[in-house]
Order: sequence, then structure tokens, then C-alpha cells
Amino acid sequence: MDELMLARATRQAARCRLLGNACRLQILWSLSNGELSVNEIATRVGGSLQNVSQHLSLLKEHKLISSRRDGRHIYYHINDSEWLSSCIATSRISGERLEHIEFPTLIGG
Repeated sequence: MDELMLARATRQAARCRLLGNACRLQILWSLSNGELSVNEIATRVGGSLQNVSQHLSLLKEHKLISSRRDGRHIYYHINDSEWLSSCIATSRISGERLEHIEFPTLIGG
């Protein structure tokens, strides 16, 4: 295996580990409809602010999401819509249906 393929495999493995947590998946699904504040995210996923903040930090560290500050509020949004589309496709392949979640601009075609 050449160096480029190894680097790609390493990055993909790191992203796949992010999917190993239900809270992080719910955060990504919530953000697929547009940016949200940490309070809004916590309400949607049913987690504490501290726990959701930790998951947001991890997603941000892996550059899947970004944030912007507006006064005292921080809003999060998805960076990599192609990756999220793959995540959603994987959920559908596994037999789960996500019709109740809207993904208007993230899935091509």
C-alpha cells in the first residue's frame, strides 16, 4: 500500500470512529438542516450542555463542523456535506429510515 492510500485509510478510520457514538450522529443529523446553537443542539439530541459541547469539540477537531460567534452565542454548522451524505447513505443501506429528518442541500441528485 502506498503512502497516499495509507493516509486516506487513516483519515477514513478516524471519521468512522466518530460514527461510533449515537449523540454525535444525532448532532450531525440535526446540523444537516442548518446551523444551530449549542443549546438548540442539546435540546434536539436530549443531552446535557457539557456532554454536547464535548461532542461538538471532537467533531470540530476533525473538521466536520465549524462554528461562528454571534454576540454571546456560538452557532455550529457542517463543513463536509459529502461525508454526511455518505453517513446517511450508510444508515439507509443498513435498513434504517431517516425520512423524518430533512437533508435538503446535502444529498445530491
